[in-house]
Amino acid sequence: MEEDLGREPVEMQDDTLEALTDIKEQLAEEKAEEKKERNSLNLIGLSTAVLSTLAAIAAMQGGYYANEGMLAQIKSSDSWSQYQAKSTKQHIESANVTLLKALQKPIPAETTSAIAKLSSEQKEIQTEAQKLQVEAKEDLEHHELFARSVAALQVGISMGAISALTRKKLVWYIGLGISAIGIGFMVAGTLPSQEQAIIAKPLKTDLQPH
Repeated sequence: MEEDLGREPVEMQDDTLEALTDIKEQLAEEKAEEKKERNSLNLIGLSTAVLSTLAAIAAMQGGYYANEGMLAQIKSSDSWSQYQAKSTKQHIESANVTLLKALQKPIPAETTSAIAKLSSEQKEIQTEAQKLQVEAKEDLEHHELFARSVAALQVGISMGAISALTRKKLVWYIGLGISAIGIGFMVAGTLPSQEQAIIAKPLKTDLQPH
């Protein structure tokens, strides 16, 4: 009776080669997966850097328009104060003219000239005040657009970080979509507004002498 001395060396060699091949394939798959994951993380990092830069620019522009809007509003208020002061002086001079007419006394040329000058100055101040009001409103609208842009971009950045931690690309794609909305707000904030031209034109017409 022959003793079982185990498997033949050739069979053992074939099994070893097969095992080594399986290990190599598994390592290759793992390496490819790691490379793919690393590339995804690099893309997430790059997009986050770009979005952070855009958010910083949008925040800076938003602050600029907020300051410009407040400054224009202050100047507009000052102009309206001057307008009221001129209006009060004109009413006083007009009252003096009415009184002189009632008393059948001659109206001094200085008074008539002063009324005409005050009326002209009022129109100029009114035009400037209305222009500043339009500028203030326009600047604040730009500020609001940039503020929305910053908010959307920050959400996109946060979702990118979450995607990197959870290894879920869907979260990153959603963040990119929200960031695209933020970029849209940013572009809208940089476009010139047509409101000033639309409003200023009828104001100019209204102020023409009748």
